[in-house]
Amino acid sequence: MKKTVRMQDRWIFILGAAGFAATALLMMNGSLERLDLMIQTSVLQGRTPTLTSLLIPLTYSGNWQAVTPMCLVLLLIPRARRAYGIPLTLAALSAVLSYQVLKHLFSRVRPDVSLHLLEQGGYSFPSGHSLTGFLVWGTLILLLLYYYGTDGAELPLYKKEEGAVPFIRSERRLKVVCGILFLYIGLMGFSRIYVGVHWPSDVLGSWFLALPILVMLKRIIWKQDASDSPPEK
Repeated sequence: MKKTVRMQDRWIFILGAAGFAATALLMMNGSLERLDLMIQTSVLQGRTPTLTSLLIPLTYSGNWQAVTPMCLVLLLIPRARRAYGIPLTLAALSAVLSYQVLKHLFSRVRPDVSLHLLEQGGYSFPSGHSLTGFLVWGTLILLLLYYYGTDGAELPLYKKEEGAVPFIRSERRLKVVCGILFLYIGLMGFSRIYVGVHWPSDVLGSWFLALPILVMLKRIIWKQDASDSPPEK
């Protein structure tokens, strides 16, 4: 089982890295321009007052002003610090470092400001909100699955054991929460296109990029057992 999951992680890493590289290359040589415009036009034509009132707050929830306080609160709560605060903060920092470097490297111009439903500066590729959402909430999904499978065992990241951590004990509830988190990740990417501040390929590139980074985060958080699956209950 361990070897199988390690192989899965390896292929996820390769898929993500290759997908990001291909998206970046096609973006730079202009091959995605037509597809970007077609998808963008379709999304923008679907704007409605109701959808806008829902997606603008959602897209704001990916701002650093929302993610940073969440991480700080988790770091300040003793029972949540090691279980959730440190891993999620590590995921958030990994996202910020990655997209800040890559945005300046590619220097892609955002869609025309006339399409923006909110103020947004800086470069476009990759989408920082999409990357942050994927890494932070993707890491939370992995944590929830790990704690459920191990009855709240501490992460291999820590040398000193401090007892069981709070976790979701109901399998049905766990599936619902993970499903909501997956939906949020998808909606965050969609919202960045909808509010007019990103090209579709910005979001796609971010999702591809998130895969190898998430695998590396697993290697850090779960140490050498990063690709091991949690024990069956």
